Amino acid sequence: MADFSIDCRWESALHEIPEVRETSAMLKIALAHQVVTRNEDVWSRTVRDEVRLSAYPLALWFAASWWRLRWEPLPVSIPSHSWRMAHELAAAGQGYVWPRMLFASDGEITRIWAVQSKSDSVAAVRYLVSAGQNLASSDFEQILDEFINGVLARLDAMGIQKTTLHELWREVTEERQDKDASAYRRLEAMLGFDPDECPEYLHDQLSELIPRVGANAVAEIAPVCASNQPDKTLNEIIAFADSEGLEGRIDIPVQNVVRDAVPWRRGRNLAQKVRALTCDEGEVLEDRKLCGLLSLSEDQVFDAQRCSNFPLGMSVRHDGSMRSKILLSKNHYYSRRFELARHLGDHLVADREDIWLPVTHLRTARQKIQRAFAAEFLCPIQTLEEHLNGDFSKDAIGEASEHFRVSTWVVEQQLENNGTLAGHEDGFVDFPYKVKSSFSSLNTSYNKAIQ
Repeated sequence: MADFSIDCRWESALHEIPEVRETSAMLKIALAHQVVTRNEDVWSRTVRDEVRLSAYPLALWFAASWWRLRWEPLPVSIPSHSWRMAHELAAAGQGYVWPRMLFASDGEITRIWAVQSKSDSVAAVRYLVSAGQNLASSDFEQILDEFINGVLARLDAMGIQKTTLHELWREVTEERQDKDASAYRRLEAMLGFDPDECPEYLHDQLSELIPRVGANAVAEIAPVCASNQPDKTLNEIIAFADSEGLEGRIDIPVQNVVRDAVPWRRGRNLAQKVRALTCDEGEVLEDRKLCGLLSLSEDQVFDAQRCSNFPLGMSVRHDGSMRSKILLSKNHYYSRRFELARHLGDHLVADREDIWLPVTHLRTARQKIQRAFAAEFLCPIQTLEEHLNGDFSKDAIGEASEHFRVSTWVVEQQLENNGTLAGHEDGFVDFPYKVKSSFSSLNTSYNKAIQ
């Protein structure tokens, strides 16, 4: 069974518009070795892996949301209604009871959540399986391509052509093949807009930054600007980058890290290589040594007056050299150490043409690499396991936090990510956020949007 699959067994219905009626099917959606469409039909009192739905509204939703599904990351705070419409499967609507599924990309990996129906659900169909899967975004693209093309082939075979799906998928396919159009849509999606909804002036302002600060830097700050006032946020980031910071220099040779590793493993592996160059085995990194690796003094780094309290941190490279202006945002001692280590890691992985090196709260692949690097660099897993010696109690984790001078969250993430403690990365057992609005409101909004 593939990591993610959508299988259709066509069964024509008697009602609905032709494109919906002729793509009626028994659908089976699977993640890894679990069938997330496994359901209980309340009326017939049966349990089965397939569910009667129509593939047309599902394909139409995937096509309409393609750019945002592929490039828009999971937000830090509770997502907007617009974000949910583009990432929650319930928005496919058309009156069907869809599995509770969520898709979010970090740029390299698409994460998929599937959550069983709530116990108090009164729907005629109750989904019984919760599952989660990380999927290479290139594989995710291929699966969507095959599914949508399969639905179009079914429509053509039934003599149904020139549908909204035909037109929309042709546009998406052509834009994906056009370098300039693809770049436009990608930036638009990262800003949190559906196609053609991004204000032109905002897109132009970000595009004009690319020659100055680097394309990858713009890709990291664009999702930060996805707010009610994106232009205001962008102007604040530009002003922050131009403000006074700490002048540092990093002389550590750039390390080669395997590109096919998942982001957090890439960050961990890089940290292990850098520690081998700069630290004794098992050494707890003192403040002076950590600051010295960036050619900064302790007094500068831990001066509370220098805390900006800005939503992100940033390094600004000087003239392609090893020197950088470092802008720190955190005030808490442990957070400041962690942020400093993230700056160090990002300097080592960033492309040489990148001038701005943002350190944000987002869940992009690059930010995941930074966090994993900082966690392993400050609290190496092997030394941590030896220090705990099998005691994973709350008190022991708290003591380890003090010993390594990192937060308890860092200790717990190190143990979970490296398989020492069982855990669910970002909580695959449920959606990674709580909202009050119902799924039916998504159906209504989406159906209006595509009409």
